[in-house]
Amino acid sequence: MLVMTDGAADRSPRRPSRAGTGHRRSTGRDVAELAGVSQATVSLVFSGKTSGRVSAEVEERVRHAAAQLGYRPHASASTLRAGRARTVGLLVPDITNPFLGHVLRGAQRAGREHGVTVALIEPGSERNWQLTAMNALNAAAIDGMMLFAIEPPPSAAPTDLGPTVLVEAVAEGFPSVLLDVRQGTAAAVGYLLELGHRRIAHLGADLPPTTFKARASQWRRLLRRAGVDATEAPEVLAAFDLHAARGAAHQLLSMTPRPTALFCDDDLLAAGALMAAHDLRIPVPDQLSIMGFAGTLLSEAATPQLSTVLAPAEELGALGLRTLLQAMDGQATSPEPLPMTLVPRASTAPPRPPDR
Repeated sequence: MLVMTDGAADRSPRRPSRAGTGHRRSTGRDVAELAGVSQATVSLVFSGKTSGRVSAEVEERVRHAAAQLGYRPHASASTLRAGRARTVGLLVPDITNPFLGHVLRGAQRAGREHGVTVALIEPGSERNWQLTAMNALNAAAIDGMMLFAIEPPPSAAPTDLGPTVLVEAVAEGFPSVLLDVRQGTAAAVGYLLELGHRRIAHLGADLPPTTFKARASQWRRLLRRAGVDATEAPEVLAAFDLHAARGAAHQLLSMTPRPTALFCDDDLLAAGALMAAHDLRIPVPDQLSIMGFAGTLLSEAATPQLSTVLAPAEELGALGLRTLLQAMDGQATSPEPLPMTLVPRASTAPPRPPDR
C-alpha cells in the first residue's frame, strides 16, 4: 500500500509567514506552507480521502497547522470535482435591468461547468438592505458571493464576508471583475466628437459604484482635451429608472443653449432620453443625437435604434464566477477589464448646421 508522505520525512514544519497576520482569511496554501506539505495533501486531508494516501503523521501535522492558522476550508476545486453541488450568490441592485439577465446567464453557464449553482438575490439599491443581505448570506450555507455594482460594507475585509468577488465595483482587498468603461466611454464620446458635436451633455446614473464615476470622469477628460468649455457640457444624474431618466433628460433638453448630443450611462437611461425628446418634439437624430451604453436588446428595440457601446455581459458573468472559484481556493486576482465595442446606429448623426 502506497502512503503519501509528500516528502514529509525530508521537511520540517515552516513558520507562518503571511498567514495568521492581519485580517486575511487563511487559505489551503498557507496551511501547506506551515505544515511543509503540498496543497494537494491539504486538500486530501480535508476531503476525507487520506486513507492509503497520507500518513497519519502528515495528516496530524496538517490539522495542527490548520488549527494554528484558524483555517476553515471552503468549497474548492477538489470538492467540486467530487461532484458535490455548491451554491454561490449573485447580488444585484435591480433585477429588471436587462443587462443583468445576461450577466446571470454567463455566471450560470460557467457554474454548470464546475458543479456550482448560482442563486440570484436582489436586495435593491437601498444600502441597509444590501448590507443585510450580505450578512444573511454570509451566515447561511453559501460558498461565496458575487456583488454586482454593490460595494461591500465600509472597512470590511474579505475575511469578514468569506469568498467575495465584486463585479462592476471596486473595494480594497477584494478581487474585481470589470468592463473597460474608460475605453467604452472614449469610444462613445470620441464618436460624438468626430461627428462634430461639442455640446455633449451627460445623463448619468445616480449610483455609487466606481464604474459610473469612471464614465463621468472620462467624459469630462475627453471634452477638456477637445477644448470644450464646461458650460457647454452640462450633467444631470438620475436614478436607474426609465421615468427618472426621462425627467432628467427634460432638464438637459430645456437648457439654453440646448445640447446637441447626450451621452448616457446606460441604454435604459438613453431610452428615457428618447422619451423626453419625443415629449419636447425634438427629432432624433436630426436635432439631437443620443448615445447609450451597454448594448442591451433595449438599444435595438428603440425607435430610432440607439447607438451604444456593446458590453460582453455573459462573458462578464462567466469571468466573475471563475474568479469567485479562485477566491474560494484563496488564489483570486483581479483579471484585466473586458473591452467594449462601439455600435453606431440611427440615434446619432452630425449636428445640424446653425443656418438650417
